[in-house]
Amino acid sequence: MLLVDAPSLYFRAYHGIPESAARTKDGEPVNAVRGFVDMLATLIRTRRPDRVVCALDYDWRPAWRVKLIPSYKAHRLSPKGGEEVPDGLVPQIPTILDILTATGIAWAGADGYEADDVLGTLAAHGKPPVEVASGDRDLFQLVNATTTMLYCGRGVAKL
Repeated sequence: MLLVDAPSLYFRAYHGIPESAARTKDGEPVNAVRGFVDMLATLIRTRRPDRVVCALDYDWRPAWRVKLIPSYKAHRLSPKGGEEVPDGLVPQIPTILDILTATGIAWAGADGYEADDVLGTLAAHGKPPVEVASGDRDLFQLVNATTTMLYCGRGVAKL
């Protein structure tokens, strides 16, 4: 099973490919879509998993976690509150979800939890072997005899 930290990959894709390099015919940026799909396709082609699930942040800064650690992700708060997300990325996320749905790739999230939490739950309860693809070093804590971390710190070409 391949578990993918979708926000990690689409943020990485957004920042790794200039908006000017990937646009629709109407001029809308699709750099995150292009990069995410390319990375996911490479992971599937090279890892050949029997199942793929992309985890999503339904809550990027859960209240229960902030209550435990008030400074949790405080550095990522926008001046208006909420997560600081580049304006050009926001409209691309629904397109990414549409592509996942159209290609039959499962995606999952849970109210009040981050993608990391979903990945941890699926890794702990999934049928081994499990591979977790992310650029988030916190997920190294999932590594054990049946779970491998595919660290995408510089994309998926050099895991």
